[in-house]
Amino acid sequence: RATVITMSNLTQVMPFVDATTNVGSVFGGMIFYWTPESGDILTNNAKFGRVKLEANKLTGGAAVPNELWADAPALSSWLMQAVPQGIAFYEDVAFFTGDGGNQPLGILNAPARVVVAKESGQADDTILVENVLKIYSRMLPSSLGRAVWVANQTTFEQLMTLSIAVGTGGAPVALVNIHADPVPTLLGRPLIITEKVPVLGEEADLGFYDFGHYLIGDRQAVSMETSEHARFLNDETLLRVIERVDGRPWVQSAFQPLNGDTVSPFVVLGERDT
Repeated sequence: RATVITMSNLTQVMPFVDATTNVGSVFGGMIFYWTPESGDILTNNAKFGRVKLEANKLTGGAAVPNELWADAPALSSWLMQAVPQGIAFYEDVAFFTGDGGNQPLGILNAPARVVVAKESGQADDTILVENVLKIYSRMLPSSLGRAVWVANQTTFEQLMTLSIAVGTGGAPVALVNIHADPVPTLLGRPLIITEKVPVLGEEADLGFYDFGHYLIGDRQAVSMETSEHARFLNDETLLRVIERVDGRPWVQSAFQPLNGDTVSPFVVLGERDT
């Protein structure tokens, strides 16, 4: 769901319109005027910025007994499937929580994210329907058709039992289509359950994201190589895995609309665990 580009060099610069508000101007400084038929057309400029991607090195290694190579002919095929899955796991964690130091800058550390505070008097380790509605309301309006919910599995029970009061009854906030693949939704948008975000009660245990505003730069595909020499006297073969990748939010700050509260493509629920 992210915006993925192939990096042709160690670094890659991607431009963006540096727009932080629609109050007084659009596109970071462009102003349009209602002009009489013979009036002068005034000029001004949009503001642009750049996001710099720099390939970071993600590595792994293992010493495999040579007997295992000889006695398990399927090991090589398993490694070809399992190693990319392991790389992808660590990438996802970094794309969420990376600090940007020799690794990607994760969404949850992005200055552009909006944190929705808990309700007054809200109990620890709870999720209320008001939390969900307020998160939805802070999403960048142009992203509502692409955004997805991401939540830790410890939130699932509470999310599935949320409802909105309607007269003397109510309507569920979350739904699961039991006639197809069991993909849950929250307010009509897909809900992804994962262990890669914080647990119930911590900030960002529930978030709403348009990942199209997150840049991923692929510099090098997964490389997996073996050597029989380094551990020759131990009768082991060394396995080495390398990938080079970076990730950065494309937007640099939350956006102030003409009317209303700030919005962002990255909106998370604040901490409720004191």
